[in-house]
Amino acid sequence: MIAALGISLFNINYVFFYLSTVHLISGFVALCFSSILFMNVVNNIVFKHKYPKIMTLVGGLIGTLGLLFIFYGEIISFEFSKGTSIGILLGVLATYFASIGNLISEYTSKVKLNVVAVTGYGMLYGSVTLLIYLLVVGIDLNFDFSYRYIISLLYLSIFGSVFGFILYLSIIKNIGANDAAYVAIIMPLIALIISTIFEGLIWDMNLYIGAFLVLFGNILILKRN
Repeated sequence: MIAALGISLFNINYVFFYLSTVHLISGFVALCFSSILFMNVVNNIVFKHKYPKIMTLVGGLIGTLGLLFIFYGEIISFEFSKGTSIGILLGVLATYFASIGNLISEYTSKVKLNVVAVTGYGMLYGSVTLLIYLLVVGIDLNFDFSYRYIISLLYLSIFGSVFGFILYLSIIKNIGANDAAYVAIIMPLIALIISTIFEGLIWDMNLYIGAFLVLFGNILILKRN
């Protein structure tokens, strides 16, 4: 089960999303990933016969509407082509494998497996299977030894992956995969706040409305917990 979690969450999910970003703007990538909340609901019904609370669905819909407001400018200027349709398909597939990983994590927590150990072994399985795939298909392996690359890689590895997923899988353990998936909707809002601080992003009315809807959806989901 941990191997299945690692391959779905730390291998296929990552690779498909990186390939998706070749064809899609950030707004559509965020919208693809936000669908994990609804995929978790469907997978819980199909595999576990577990139905969501109404507030989970309402909060998710409100949060998704908020994302549409936030990325309104990118969406209306978006030009649809064959490449973008491939990008959307890859984004949806990536999200589905992430959803499968979420449900497996919920199961490993239910059988009392340690979250840190599951995350560590899951990342090991994901990394090793990805390396095997790269060797089989003959992709050249290389490394950029520049200071900027190494620092960014360490940040993504330690904070974006190890700490981030330990916390996220802990949330799944405490409140379940359905409600924890709201992280996918609130992440773009956090990115906008960081962009405001470090890149001088100017907020317009769409951003304010979208941020309010995302936060309000989050309150609806988490208040009962």
